[in-house]
Order: sequence, then C-alpha cells, then structure tokens
Amino acid sequence: MPGAADVRAALAFAAILLLGIGLRLPYISTPLLDAHRWRQVDTAVMARYFHEDSLNLFYPQVNWGGARGYVESELPLVPFIAALLYHAFGPDDMWGRVTSVGFSAGLIVFVFLAVREMCGSAAGRAAALLVAVSPGAVYYGRTFMPDTAMLCFAVGALYAWIRHLEGGSRRALAWSSALLSLSILVKLPGVLVLLPMAAAAWQARGRAALADRRLWTAVAAALVIAAAWYVHAYSVFRETGLTFGILAHPARTYPPEVSPGPWPDVFSKWSTVALLTDGDFYRTLLHRIVRLHLTPVGFSIALVGLLTWRSRWSLVPAAWLAAMTLFVLGAGFGHLAHDYYQLPLVIIGAMYFGVVAAPLFDGAWLSARIGGKWRGPVASGLLVTALSLLLFFESSVIRTHFRPARLDTDIQQAGAAVDRAAAERDALLIVVDDYGVTSPVLLYFAERRGWSFGPRDLTPALVDWLRKLGARYFVTTEWDELSELNPEVAAYVARHRRVGLDGEPPQTRLFDLRQFQD
Repeated sequence: MPGAADVRAALAFAAILLLGIGLRLPYISTPLLDAHRWRQVDTAVMARYFHEDSLNLFYPQVNWGGARGYVESELPLVPFIAALLYHAFGPDDMWGRVTSVGFSAGLIVFVFLAVREMCGSAAGRAAALLVAVSPGAVYYGRTFMPDTAMLCFAVGALYAWIRHLEGGSRRALAWSSALLSLSILVKLPGVLVLLPMAAAAWQARGRAALADRRLWTAVAAALVIAAAWYVHAYSVFRETGLTFGILAHPARTYPPEVSPGPWPDVFSKWSTVALLTDGDFYRTLLHRIVRLHLTPVGFSIALVGLLTWRSRWSLVPAAWLAAMTLFVLGAGFGHLAHDYYQLPLVIIGAMYFGVVAAPLFDGAWLSARIGGKWRGPVASGLLVTALSLLLFFESSVIRTHFRPARLDTDIQQAGAAVDRAAAERDALLIVVDDYGVTSPVLLYFAERRGWSFGPRDLTPALVDWLRKLGARYFVTTEWDELSELNPEVAAYVARHRRVGLDGEPPQTRLFDLRQFQD
C-alpha cells in the first residue's frame, strides 16, 4: 500500500502533467496561420500526401516541387503519425497539433524521470514544472512541427542511458540507443544529446566507460541508423533537387532544371564573423531565453543552479549547455531566425532549476516547516501554480506566437478562392505571394501543387517553361507589387485569361495559362 507521501508525490506530478497539457490545448483547432506557419505548413503538407497519396515514410512530398515533390528531409515521423490519425478521424490540422501535444506530455515525463534519477523526485517535479509552463515549450509543444518530438526522444535517451549506468540494465541501454536514433532522425540537432550522455558516462564510471563495448555499440548503432536515413535523404535530393536545407544544401532554391535562379532569399543558417561580433545577436537570444523560454524567475533560479551545482551528475547539463553554445555559434543565423532552435535550453534550464527549487516540491520538507501532511504541499502547489501561470501570460506568448487575434487569414481566403475557381484538382500552379521561393502556404490552402516564387524571381521565359512542365494557372496575392517590381512578367501573364474569383483578398489574381484573353 502506498503511503501518504507517495500519494502526495503522485498527485503532484499528475497535476504538473495536466497543467502542461492544459496549457497546450487552447487554440488547438485554429488554422496553421500562427507563428512559424511556413514550417508548420511544410509539415502538414507531408502529412496530407501521406494520407492522400502513399504512406511511404521514405518518400515525403512537398507541394512546391511540381507534380511529385519528393524532398530531402529528416525522418517525417510527426507528419506520418498525423496521417495515421487522418485515416482514423479524418484529415484535420488539429491532429498534427495533437501529435505534438502527445510528444510534449512525453517530454514532461522524461524530464521528470531523468532529473529524478540524478537529483531526486522533488527536483524532478520542479524541472518538469518549468518544462510544463515554459511559454516557448508550451507553444512549440502544440505546433505542427517535429522539435518537441526530437526533445522528447533526446531526454528519453538520456534518462535510459543514466538508468543503464546506474543499474546495468541492458533493456535500458537498448531503449537509450533506440531513442537516441529517433531523436537524430526526427531532427538533426538531436545529436547534441551525445555530449551530456558522454558526460554522464564519465561521471558514473570514469575512464572505465571508455572501455565499455556495450556503450560504444549502443551509440554506434544509433548513429549508423541515423546516417543511413540521411544518406537516403541525400539520394532523394540528387533525384529531385528539392531540399529543406538539411545538410549542406541551401533552402529556398529550386534545381536548375526548374529554374536557374539567382535566389536572393536563399537561407543559410550558418554564422558569419560579422554576426558573431554583433552584440545585438547575443542580446536578442538572451531576451528570448529569459522571456520566452525560461521566464525571468525560471532563468534566475536556473542561473543559481548553474553557478552552484557541483555534485554528482552536474556535468550532464553543463555538457549539454556547452553543446548548445557550439550550436548557437555555428548556426547563428538559424538561431536568429527561429526561436525554436533554442528549445533545448528549456531542458537544460529545467535541470538547473530543479536542483535549486526542489524544496518547494518536497512534501516532507514543506510539511515540516508549514505543518500538516497536506497543508504545506497544497499551499506550495497553489502558490507555484499561480506564479507559473502569471509568468506564462506575462510573457505575451499568446499575442506574439498563438496570435488568435491576428492570424494571416488573407492567405487562407486567397487559397480557398483559388481552390473553388481552379478546374482540376491536379492542376499545377505558379504562385507569387509575400512568402517567396518554395513557400507551401498558398498552395496548401488552395489544395494544389506547383511552384512558389517571389515577385522578382520570375521571367516570362520561366513562366512559359513552367507551363510546359505542367503549370495550368498563375496565381498571385501581390498583383500591384508584381506589376511594379516585375512589369514584364505581369504583362506576360495578363495576356492570359483571368479567372474570376469569389471572396478573394483585393490583390489576388488568377490566370489560366492555357488560354489567352479574347
């Protein structure tokens, strides 16, 4: 029979888990028009084609690569799971968000287990709470993106690894290897967890860890599986020229046989000397970490943990922090453009936070100082929950990321209007909108495939070439800007029959490239 202390502990963690899930459910059914909608829609597109075309996990497709947009990608596990939910419950973007909420719940559980293994149950609950209420972790824990899944697998791998180091469990080591592989497969930065795993092995066994063949075999197996996928992904790129910029190839480009460029908006995540010597770069990242990812209180307590934790396992978060520092310095433009790149810092901060805040989550400690078996823990729980919710809403994440009052509904309306007006479901589109090269957004809401460009990226010859490749329609949501910046293309497409639209935003135009004006 569990004692009162065990019941209190179980209820406390259940409350933390439910709080974390509850914060991730608001706006769960809203369209993919909130922050980082481009990345979310790219994921949703893959799920759509898994559902509509083929559940072949090895060949994910995008909608901006013509009739069959097979793309170089990390393992598309999140869209694949979403597609399975589509088959069960019907296609709806909500199921992609629900998939992320599921991984988010798993992440909270694994953080609790990992920190409990290192520092005790009270520290584990404290760390889990910070992950549960972190504004950044909450928002990205319900977006149609793979980042939370990556972290869930990474922390799970670390937990199972420590379990093996502590007890010698072969099952735990096998789980660690499998979860490590999944973390790297789902998103390449998952490889960063190798450094805290190495630190854990060193702290647990010292030099003896270097001679442990089982440890080396577990890590090697995970890396070989991950490498095999990325070799396959590269072969897909060699065949199609389409990429998310996973390895060395830049994103937001097309292969020469589609368009030779140049690509002024090509995106490279790698740092430059100019960026690394710019103080604003570091101020921007620090502001995000404090306000969005850890909250000011969480950051302050985690900083105390960073400066004071020197007991066993303290090298684990320190090593992960070192890995993240190298990641930031190497992929500076990626971090500047995408605040979700810093999500692993939530986990690192939670470990340091848990060590310092543990007494507030220790039922025995609270009962001894406040009195009563339940009065102290309940009072502390209510106070901590209230403060957590205050910090969450004070972060303005609802306004800056969820954006319920300012979703970009114009692009959705334009896509719906094109969907109603375009004749065939398989008709390919040439798209020019304010999102630019390889954007999936308008194509997604129009439920069509095709190619996407910015106003300056096209020429009349390129439009004609894409028409020969199968493009039936030309659509833009930026007609005046296209006419001003690229009058030759505007004049060329205007020679074709303009298709009437219903309910479209003012600057939306649709032309049938197979018919000329009367």
